[in-house]
Amino acid sequence: MSELNGGPIVDERTPVRALRRPRRPKIAMAVAQQIVEEISRNQSPPGTKLLGEKDMLTLYGVGRGTLREALRFLEMNGVLTVKPGPGGGPVVAEPDAHDLAGTLGLFLELNGTSFGAILEVRVVLEPAIAGMAAKSASKEVVAQIRASVDRMEANLEDLDVFLEENERFHHHVGEGSANPVFMLLIGSLDRITDGSRLGISFPIERRRAVLKAHRDIANAIEKSDVEAATASMAKHVGAFRRYTLENYPGAIDALLRWGDIAP
Repeated sequence: MSELNGGPIVDERTPVRALRRPRRPKIAMAVAQQIVEEISRNQSPPGTKLLGEKDMLTLYGVGRGTLREALRFLEMNGVLTVKPGPGGGPVVAEPDAHDLAGTLGLFLELNGTSFGAILEVRVVLEPAIAGMAAKSASKEVVAQIRASVDRMEANLEDLDVFLEENERFHHHVGEGSANPVFMLLIGSLDRITDGSRLGISFPIERRRAVLKAHRDIANAIEKSDVEAATASMAKHVGAFRRYTLENYPGAIDALLRWGDIAP
């Protein structure tokens, strides 16, 4: 341990990386940040066409390669799309939970994160979020939650529709919390843990169990019953974890791969 210039005591054994000063952003990243700031400041809705390349080069005072690198970064993260050809150019998009899942997936793979670790996060977070939805969800969101349950029930034999409605249901529950962070986080975690990429299947008996769980959660949210919504969601995500442990034990320890998650 040593004291630097009368400052705080620093552990000399601390890895150099922990003491590294923040790096200055690359010029392309700084340009990307400015573009996002302008989109946010102007409250530009999805579909808004941004300045063309020539005007952007003048506005930001950078080279063509730097600007294109910035635009590629934003496109990869779902912030905008770049339409080619005459009359094309960058257009504002709408980043969603799929984009966040892709970004999370990169860091999760590099950190050796297992499928089971993400399930544990859902077991902790989702019951609380369902309780928040029971307290805060608008009539419109409650109607969307109910509609998702109805569509799942009407198409229970169709696996693709089942998976779509399963994802949509959890997205709307997150939306009902009235906290956009929870909405994006739960939507992305649900995508990461759908299990199909690890060979986890959903036979009709399992789909019926999911449908019942969704109906119970929807009923509790519609009645503004915080305790019931919390308990029903805890039972639901806990059941999925047990189902995975009992039928696909190898999946729990399987490491997540970015390529399986990225949109």
